[in-house]
Amino acid sequence: MGYRILADENVEQATINYLRKLGHSVERIGDIAELGLGAEDESIAAYARETDRLVLTQDDDFFTQITVEDTAGVLFQTDQTLSAREVGDIVHELSEYIDQSEVTLEYVSRNWL
Repeated sequence: MGYRILADENVEQATINYLRKLGHSVERIGDIAELGLGAEDESIAAYARETDRLVLTQDDDFFTQITVEDTAGVLFQTDQTLSAREVGDIVHELSEYIDQSEVTLEYVSRNWL
């Protein structure tokens, strides 16, 4: 079963499309009326928690400035050179091993294991 994901504004549209193709439910903050591009991290975290969505982001503020427990969980893309397909494949593989309810902070990188 796929993850429920809230994609931060720094996540490429191609990554979002690929994750959807793999069966994940992905919302983009820019498409959510109450958030929109430029939304404060605290608002993003609150929305993710309220809608039970993992935040997919390249922004480390979601665990350095905000208590990660204030979110529904964070998927942190550590390497911005990863292609959309690589990010999607890593997130998909994570979903096969780690239930969404068990995600607190997972690093999306080539060597996630």
